[in-house]
Amino acid sequence: MGNGVGPRWFPAWARRILTRFSARFFSEADWERHDEGYARGSPDRATCDRKFLKAMLRDAAQATTTIRVLACVGLALFFWTMVRAFGWTAYKRRHDVFTDQRNEQ
Repeated sequence: MGNGVGPRWFPAWARRILTRFSARFFSEADWERHDEGYARGSPDRATCDRKFLKAMLRDAAQATTTIRVLACVGLALFFWTMVRAFGWTAYKRRHDVFTDQRNEQ
């Protein structure tokens, strides 16, 4: 039950667009699982982020063209950089993640 791609303070419509766009590049990478780990506070934040990056890179390895591989790797590194830099604001914030989910419905 995550909030999709993007921080909770992004407008819901912006997170929906980012999530749909990201779904075109990634299949295994699961931002909901990443958000759930953040909400639970387990595993530790670095492990959550590393698992997320590894899943995105596995998806990139499955791409069929060089351009798509490069796009996936670029997005993966961008997303990973963002969660490493700013994820501390959301880690162990269970209430916020689930409240956002209910408010969007």
